[in-house]
Amino acid sequence: MREDKNTLCFLLLLYGVIFALFHDLPAFLKSFFRKPLTWGDTLDFLTPFVVIPLVYFLYHRIKKILHSLPRSPKKQITLTSVMLGFASLLYVDGHGLHLSSNSVARLLQNMKETELYKANYLFDEIISHYIWHTGIFLISISLIILAYMLPLKTLSISNIVLLSIGAAFYGFNFSVDGIEGQTVVFSILTAGLGFLLASYLYLRRKKEGAQNPVLLFFSIGYFMSLLLFAYWGISHSGFPQFSELGWI
Repeated sequence: MREDKNTLCFLLLLYGVIFALFHDLPAFLKSFFRKPLTWGDTLDFLTPFVVIPLVYFLYHRIKKILHSLPRSPKKQITLTSVMLGFASLLYVDGHGLHLSSNSVARLLQNMKETELYKANYLFDEIISHYIWHTGIFLISISLIILAYMLPLKTLSISNIVLLSIGAAFYGFNFSVDGIEGQTVVFSILTAGLGFLLASYLYLRRKKEGAQNPVLLFFSIGYFMSLLLFAYWGISHSGFPQFSELGWI
């Protein structure tokens, strides 16, 4: 079990860091790789090829531990398999829509009154973001439900440090995606739901004598996200995008 704890906490750290880097870094790589593609477009093309396999690697690691239990929760595993598959489809579909339409949008800056620009804006800034962010949220819910019965009794300080760092990256990016993606109301609501569910299940398992790294990861991550949303909204009297402020 010690090896399982260490592996899970390392994977959670990796997931949070990779999730944040591949979502945030492309916005700063504006120089052209080969017109009209920027280096950011090129890196962002790889995002689902890195994030989704990492999600499934984490999923299969959790499932492997659950299968070692005397009474493996088969219904729970089946349910989360279907949910995670659906969530992954939403993630990839939303990300693909955003990547392509966002790239095209750079060529339409002088055509803002045209129907072409308006149609591209609809897919770039509205449809793609809601599909993508729904996928992100449902991936987390799938992992939360799946991991509920993990039979891990204690976490070391190093375990908690690793997963907390990963959670900080995850929570930071969840807020950044919501603010820059103009899905603030949706993102605050889902962060609140994710925090309540993960925290409730974590405390419930703790009363039963278990310390669950996955539940703790999402509890910390979504709590940090809510704090960042609150800070940004109060300090700016609203939720302006980072691009509107000239930050990216």
